[in-house]
Amino acid sequence: MSKVKGPQDLPPKGGYVPFQIERIKLRSIVTGKLGIGIFIVTNIIGMPMYMHSWLRERKLIIEAKSRELATLPILFAENDRAMLKQLKHVRELEADVMKDFPYWEVGTFFGEPIYEDAQPDTYIKPIAEELFVFTDPKERPVLEYIHLLS
Repeated sequence: MSKVKGPQDLPPKGGYVPFQIERIKLRSIVTGKLGIGIFIVTNIIGMPMYMHSWLRERKLIIEAKSRELATLPILFAENDRAMLKQLKHVRELEADVMKDFPYWEVGTFFGEPIYEDAQPDTYIKPIAEELFVFTDPKERPVLEYIHLLS
């Protein structure tokens, strides 16, 4: 065996401190009664404030919906007016383009009506391709919304 140099590690005099195995209770800042009291006071103060803001927000929602319902007929009428204006322009262009063909009637397909079973005064909403048939495809997005600027 070799010789030990220096003092040997031994337990302290009187022994080690005993292990802590009991539960240490946390320090409580808010007790049960105080927590219930804070909850009740918060609800008593907060509920009228919440109801007031909820009613105010509900009035704003009703007002916004009323504005929307009031302006929708105007917007639909404006859209219809612009579409009819564009249809008139397309018919004028068709008459100008096909003026050299003596048997061509504007608004028909080689003299036959496009819709056979529809009355002559029946309005059939055209698709977008019919509205912009004589325009350059690059200009179509601009022409679709040009009526909003005038």
